Amino acid sequence: MSKKRSRVIGIAMLVLGAGFLLFALGHPECSVPWDNAITYTVYLAYLALTPVLLAAPFGAKK
Repeated sequence: MSKKRSRVIGIAMLVLGAGFLLFALGHPECSVPWDNAITYTVYLAYLALTPVLLAAPFGAKK
């Protein structure tokens, strides 16, 4: 994956995550139709992947 693409995807994930957080805080009555374990797994994967994609363009050059 190119550095530019990684940075764009990371920034998009950051913006979408902030938008989701604002929506979730404004609508506490919404929920997901599956178990909380699945929800926490998705959140954890999202939180782990976003910093990796944002930091990847600043890694060592090949």
